Amino acid sequence: MNLSLIVTDSGPLITLAVAGSLDVLFLTKLPVIVPDMVRHEVIQDLSKLGATLVAEWIRHNDPHRLTVSPTEVYEEFMLLKSINPATKTKNRGEQAAAEVLGRALEGEDFGAVLLFEDSAVRKTNFLTRLPDCVVVTSTSEFLFGLESRSLIPDAQSILDRAVDVRGNEILVRHLAGTAGSEPEADWASRVRPRP
Repeated sequence: MNLSLIVTDSGPLITLAVAGSLDVLFLTKLPVIVPDMVRHEVIQDLSKLGATLVAEWIRHNDPHRLTVSPTEVYEEFMLLKSINPATKTKNRGEQAAAEVLGRALEGEDFGAVLLFEDSAVRKTNFLTRLPDCVVVTSTSEFLFGLESRSLIPDAQSILDRAVDVRGNEILVRHLAGTAGSEPEADWASRVRPRP
């Protein structure tokens, strides 16, 4: 099965950028896809925390290590923004990720790891009826999955660097997303790194 890692919102990119760890996204050796709307959410204001780091990382790695995938969601957003500059990006990153995922699942033998930051994205409509070939994981779950496969030495140290800069919301999300279960093992056990 051909798998890709799809970044569903700006949160994982910002968290990993402030932790100095964006390149961990490449450790599974899965193709990394960033929907154009997600990229826009991050880099629309380069004065915001981590935005410049993410912009440089995308520019440096696109197209040989990651793909910025075009979406109709982004095109529609830009049209609406040209009419009303106050148009907000809220939830459009997730919508763009759903569009990318929908296109990808049209092909045979395809699956995806959806990477998000906030556990509330699990309540988003496009996540309610996912096929078995799609795995949903948060940034912290992703990091602990990498650690369980010995691809990074210490997931918690990366999260701690993000907490130092972004605040305890990262830690709260991790604790809420993992309470009573071992979700980080789920994606790691279902995804095999490519050689």
